[in-house]
Amino acid sequence: MLISLTPLRDRRERVMGYALSAYPEDTAGAPLSPDDEARRTLEQVPQLSRMVGRSLVVPITPALVRDGTISRFASLDAVWLVASEALDDAMTQRAVDRLIGSGLHFALQGFPEVEPLPPSLAGSAVVLDAARTPAPLLERRVRVLLEAGLRPLVRGVDDRATRHRVLSAGVLLYTGRQLIRGASAAADRTTEDSILRAIAMLAAFSDGRPPDESFDRFVRDDPHVAASLLKALSSAAVGARGPRSVSRAITMLGRDAIIERLVAVTARLIGEAAHDPELALTALRRARLCERVGTALDEAPHPRARVVAGLLSTLEFALASPLPIIAQRLALPPALRDALDAREQPLGQLLDVVDAMEYGWWDDLVMRCRRLGIRPRMVADAWLETWKSARDELGIIRPDSF
Repeated sequence: MLISLTPLRDRRERVMGYALSAYPEDTAGAPLSPDDEARRTLEQVPQLSRMVGRSLVVPITPALVRDGTISRFASLDAVWLVASEALDDAMTQRAVDRLIGSGLHFALQGFPEVEPLPPSLAGSAVVLDAARTPAPLLERRVRVLLEAGLRPLVRGVDDRATRHRVLSAGVLLYTGRQLIRGASAAADRTTEDSILRAIAMLAAFSDGRPPDESFDRFVRDDPHVAASLLKALSSAAVGARGPRSVSRAITMLGRDAIIERLVAVTARLIGEAAHDPELALTALRRARLCERVGTALDEAPHPRARVVAGLLSTLEFALASPLPIIAQRLALPPALRDALDAREQPLGQLLDVVDAMEYGWWDDLVMRCRRLGIRPRMVADAWLETWKSARDELGIIRPDSF
C-alpha cells in the first residue's frame, strides 16, 4: 500500500494529528478487496505512529472492527475511522462499543443520518467532506454535530474561503491542502528577507560549483542564518562543544558541509516566518524528496538544484505572497524559475509528483510518475524515508496529540 499523511489542523492552525490515506499498488493478480486493503494498511500503522509522533486517523472497514483485528493496536495513538452507516449493523455497533471499552478511539466517516448514536461515541469526531457537500448543508451539519456533543472534522479544505467558512461554522479540526497562513499571524519581514537571501545563495551554487567567499560573507553577516546555523551545529555536537563562530565552522567543516547545513536552516526559517513548525518539516521533507527522487530523472539536475526546488515549493505559504511576486524578488536559474511557477520542465514536473504524494492524489501521482518515467512505489518509499530524516535534521520531538 502507498501511504500519505495529511495534517489535521485546529482553529489556531496548529497540527494536532494526521489523516492517513492509502492506495493499493498495481498487482499482477486480482484487485484487493477493501478488507484486504485495510489489513495491508494496518501493517504499516505502528511504524507510522512512531514516525509522526501524533495521532493518526486510520480508515478501517466494518469487518475488521467486528473480528477484533484492531484490538492489538490498542497501545497506538490512533483513531479508527469507520463509515457512519456501518453502525446500522447491530454486530458492528456492539463491536465498536466493546473496543471503546477496551480503550480504542473511533471517528465516523460521513454525517450520521440515523439517530441516536451509541452513548459510547459521545464526543467522537465526525468527518465531513467539504468538496462533496454544498456549503449551506455543510454548515448546517456542522452545527447539528456540535449541538449533539460531537466534533466535526472537515476534510477537503483546499482554499482559504472554505477554511474561513468552516471555522466560522464552529469546526474544531480540518484537513486539506497546505494554505497560506491566516491574517492573525503577523508577518516577520526580517526573517522573510533572510529566507530569500538564503535561497538565492543556494540557487547561485545549484549547478554544483563550489561555494566561494561570497558564501562565507552571507552566512557570517546574515543574523538569522548565522544564529540558526550555529545552533544547528551545536545541537549536532560537532567537535567538543561545536564552533563558536560561523568563520570557525567554515574552517572546521568546509564550505560544502556548511551549504548542506544551510538547507535545514532555511527550512526552519520558513517555518518561523509562517509561525508554523509543520511547514519547516514540510519544506525540508520536500527538499530531501526532490533530492532523492530526482536521481531517477533523465539528465538529473544537480542535487543542490533539486533541494532548492523543494524549498521553493513552500515559499508562497511562508511568505503569504503569490508565486509570481516571489519570482520577481529572486534571481534564479531558468530551471528553478520554472519550478517556482510554470512547472513545465522536468524539475517542475517533479514538484507536481511531490504535491500528489503529499496530498494523497493517487490518480494524479500515477499519471505524473508515468510522465517522468518513475515508479509511484519509489516515490512513496522515499517520502517515508525523507519524513524520518527531516524530523531528525530538525530535531523534532513528540508534540501534543489531538
